[in-house]
Amino acid sequence: MNHELLHKLIDLIVAEVVKRVAILQRQAQHPEDVAVLLAAPIAYPKELKKLLNTQFGEGFTPICFTEKTELQDDTTLYAASMSEAELTQRIAKAKTIILVAPRLELLKEVSEGKDESLLSYLMVRSILWKKDVRLYIDFEPPKFRRNTFLEGVASSIETLRQMNVGVYPYFTGDAAKRIGASLVTEADVLAAAQRADKTICCCVGAIITPAARDALLSNDVIVQYEGEELCN
Repeated sequence: MNHELLHKLIDLIVAEVVKRVAILQRQAQHPEDVAVLLAAPIAYPKELKKLLNTQFGEGFTPICFTEKTELQDDTTLYAASMSEAELTQRIAKAKTIILVAPRLELLKEVSEGKDESLLSYLMVRSILWKKDVRLYIDFEPPKFRRNTFLEGVASSIETLRQMNVGVYPYFTGDAAKRIGASLVTEADVLAAAQRADKTICCCVGAIITPAARDALLSNDVIVQYEGEELCN
């Protein structure tokens, strides 16, 4: 067996091992550890479901703050049927809090630390408790535009990022890749080499196969870890 075929075989084996480990981890993960707060109607339900399944398998709990949701399943909870104390306790026990597509007014309230409404209270508390807080939005973060509403949106998003809130557009088909890959193969590197930025975004602790490491060197591709500027 030549060197190239050996590397490809190693890539396939590692990918399969990672896949099986991920399945076991997802099966063992408690859904209550990840609270997905559905603050408003979901514009792209299929893309959101795909992203959540890619990241957490079935290990997450949707909590709906509207009358109904496109993510309806057996695990969905409705805020209207829960007391404020029950909601607060559930958020306090969760490790990851994801706010999906909030209205702009809620976005502003959270960035300013205003906690008059229940949702803003839960989000502000999650930030104060230093949880893994994420904001999944259904638009690209706008550039700064003075004297328009976009200025306020851009300012709110930047403020949240400064408070270690991860802000990600969830509606793109490659949203999971933008947030960070957990496995990098030779094929990923070669694909990145064809792009203008020649960059791969990875989550911290990502597995990079031996063939991928060789390809990184020979193709001048950069590995950028989640949380660094190019991954935002």
